[in-house]
Amino acid sequence: MKKVILLTTLLLATLFLTAALFGAGDRDDYQVIKKAVQDSPRVEPVKEVKWFKVLVTDTKTGKEKVKITMPIALVEIFARCAENKEVKMSSGCSLNLEQLLAELKKAGPLAIIEVNEEDETVKVWLE
Repeated sequence: MKKVILLTTLLLATLFLTAALFGAGDRDDYQVIKKAVQDSPRVEPVKEVKWFKVLVTDTKTGKEKVKITMPIALVEIFARCAENKEVKMSSGCSLNLEQLLAELKKAGPLAIIEVNEEDETVKVWLE
């Protein structure tokens, strides 16, 4: 059980650390995307995120090694109870855990990260 908790903690930390990589962008590109989304007649409301999921699969056998499904409300409670509310990056940037979760929830169900290695695949997503 301690292994699962440690793995989940490491995956969450990885999630928060990789979010900074995708934060930078060109203002003009953002405006174009924003306009395209607003003008699209087929835009549907985003479904509500209810689950945080992690899956580790052995690539050789195809068997699931670790499968974690947690209610997103529980992840939010963990973020509120965290001793350090902000994760400091080596670049000097910091991430507020509660704000990051709120933004991810607003985006709706999505794949956060998928890591394929020689022996296993790790997937983290919101559903």
